[in-house]
Amino acid sequence: MTKYFKLYDTPELKYAPRIMNLFGKLDIRDIQLKTYPKLPERLVLFVEPSDKNIFTDIILSPFLLVSPAVLEVIKMYKDVCFYREVILIDQLQRKSQLYFLPVFDETSVLRAIEKEYENGMCISKPPEQYGERVAVSKNIFCVIDSSKRHTVISMELAESLIRRGIFGLGLKEVELYRITEERSMPQ
Repeated sequence: MTKYFKLYDTPELKYAPRIMNLFGKLDIRDIQLKTYPKLPERLVLFVEPSDKNIFTDIILSPFLLVSPAVLEVIKMYKDVCFYREVILIDQLQRKSQLYFLPVFDETSVLRAIEKEYENGMCISKPPEQYGERVAVSKNIFCVIDSSKRHTVISMELAESLIRRGIFGLGLKEVELYRITEERSMPQ
């Protein structure tokens, strides 16, 4: 069964640019396949001025942004992916960087459960309330739970990104489970 990873914060992302004044420019709820046409084709955003800003290849907050190098790898795997251009400008450092806001397939019927390791041994056990463990035929997609959208990638895609030296790539191994609804017995 294929291994999966969710994109995760890394120490480098501490210095990733933080977008300022997003209100009115983009509705985060439109970052999904059925409403992505509402997103502007190109967006110019300013980031908080700091001499510590580092333009990483991946930015996770307030939404996923990827560099052209990451988008190129994603396109190689031919999964459904629409995107919009986002230009980030750091006025203090007088730098700008092109990013892409990707929009992937998403699901709320799966849960991405993190695996925990200690001394090289897996110590996590799958929660009982989840159904069967599943494999997905996609290399990148989003799993939505009640609190957050998680970007999940296959091991093959993760390896391709690592081989290209993508900066700011954090990975946490997950297992995918299909949510089963409990059916109560009629009384």
